[in-house]
Amino acid sequence: MDFPIKEEIKASLVRLWFAGLVCYLVLWGSSVSNDFLDLLLLLPLAHFLCDVLLTNPIVRAVFKTRLNLQKKYGEMNSFQRVKTWVYAFLEVFLTKAIVIGIYEGLNRLIILIGGLDKSSVPFPVEPFSYAFIYSVVYYLFYFIKYKFMLNLLQGKRDTSDL
Repeated sequence: MDFPIKEEIKASLVRLWFAGLVCYLVLWGSSVSNDFLDLLLLLPLAHFLCDVLLTNPIVRAVFKTRLNLQKKYGEMNSFQRVKTWVYAFLEVFLTKAIVIGIYEGLNRLIILIGGLDKSSVPFPVEPFSYAFIYSVVYYLFYFIKYKFMLNLLQGKRDTSDL
């Protein structure tokens, strides 16, 4: 099962655009970023809905990527659909927590190195950097997950070539 690298790059650009869209609409367009609990619950929920309803169906229909290995929603029974959605939400939640941690770490490092005021935000959230960081973390999980799935589908039990 070989997937052209051009298709993966095109799909990553689509995902990058939708991640920037979620940042623009949710983080800039609402007061979600003012409350940490809202940030940890509503932002992953918005990304989850965007991924399930927009990004993944577009990527699956237009490009030949590893997402095509998954069953289509019409072929799944209800339990499989719910299980897929719960897994996708947990994956997005973990990705969001890591992205928030990266932003927090970068800001603290810049403040420490530059000797800035602790209340300043030298690296603020803006759609392009957010989408880039989100996409890097997402694709890290994506390639690890599908590396194991490909090995399982091909009957390989050894995953030492990761």
